[in-house]
Amino acid sequence: MNAANHHLLRMIAEFDRRGDWREQGTMRSCAHWLVAHCGITLGAAREKVRVARQLEALSEINEAFSEGGISYSKVRAITRVATPENEGFMVHLAQQNSAGHLEKLVSRYEPVAEPGLAGLLEWEPEEGAAAGHAGDAAESDATPSLDAEAIRELARELYWFQDEDGMWIIHAKLPPEQGQLVMKALQAVARPLEEERKEEWQAKQKARMQAVARKILQRNEAKAGTNSEISVSEALPDHLAYARAEEKISAETFSQHMNQVRADALVTMVEHFLATGPDYKGLQGLKGAERCQVVMHVDINTLREQRSGVCCSHGRAHFEDKPWLSPATARRLSCDASLVTVLEDDAGKVLNVGRKSRIVPGPIRRALRERDGVCQYPGCQESEYVDAHHIQHWAEGGETRLDNLVTLCRFHHRQLHRGCFDIRLNGVSAEILAPEDF
Repeated sequence: MNAANHHLLRMIAEFDRRGDWREQGTMRSCAHWLVAHCGITLGAAREKVRVARQLEALSEINEAFSEGGISYSKVRAITRVATPENEGFMVHLAQQNSAGHLEKLVSRYEPVAEPGLAGLLEWEPEEGAAAGHAGDAAESDATPSLDAEAIRELARELYWFQDEDGMWIIHAKLPPEQGQLVMKALQAVARPLEEERKEEWQAKQKARMQAVARKILQRNEAKAGTNSEISVSEALPDHLAYARAEEKISAETFSQHMNQVRADALVTMVEHFLATGPDYKGLQGLKGAERCQVVMHVDINTLREQRSGVCCSHGRAHFEDKPWLSPATARRLSCDASLVTVLEDDAGKVLNVGRKSRIVPGPIRRALRERDGVCQYPGCQESEYVDAHHIQHWAEGGETRLDNLVTLCRFHHRQLHRGCFDIRLNGVSAEILAPEDF
């Protein structure tokens, strides 16, 4: 396998060098050609092209790879930092360590440039530009080139986008010391969340394994009842099938558990900063009721029919640009937010945009804070990250009055709108009901 991968990279290097990938100018690079014709992702294709180019200048690594002595994963790691001077040592590291440990070792070395690009990508000001004197060549020559530290600093970036389901994807690339700071902070915030949800994760894993055991029993009963021959896919003994399922489920559930904990830790850090951080003007819109503004589009015929008492047949009311937003989430956000009404005609043309209004006015919010103080779910003492929840939703005619409002933390507010429990007025007080009670 290693020798075959080496042969493939040799062909890629030759193909790249000859430029046969251009195909009348329709391909942007050799990597893009590999994506189109070899069924691999762009990231993997770029790595194969990079490794193929590096191997041409690294004879010892190239020889060890061609003989099958080291794998592609190891070659990919060491070619990031290998030079003709240290490649013998890199081959030794690759032979003595696993691929995962090798990745950690080479991360401590400074990356090398691709062949032919050394010294070409470093940017320096034009002659005399740094000092503002065009004719002072000596001063320009004294301008230092960027070192590794400065290159890392310039390479930092963070970007985000939404996928088709409306989920936010956040990518960050940080210098080592900044990345360590963010990682340590996330780990510190995530640790209590991890312990808090450990039992939930273990219960989920146990339930999945019980389902696997039931399926194995059902499969055996079905085979015994029909006396059918065992297929190749079911020829594995029951105890091995169970052990492999347990290994896979354990890895999947733990990975999902930790990924969700880290995501919640990031949101917790942001909410803590908004609640306790500096009083920046730009952050005022993200605090309390102003953190979410719901823009509701309503067509004119819907309002006319509702005013006249005729049954509404249009119903073209929706939230702006968020078709993926579930009704439960929309109701939760609109419990305690700003509201803007956009009036449209049949063709969707905007007729009027109403003024922004607050669902819960400031005086009532202050009174609610004095009355409740903390989240009103039994046993919860959260006081910082809280919302004002309408017991009877305002969209259903509930009034924004103190006796129709209750304070809930973000977690319990989310759980309420998921149907985990309900709150109803019981005389003059609010009563929390379990799902079986409503």
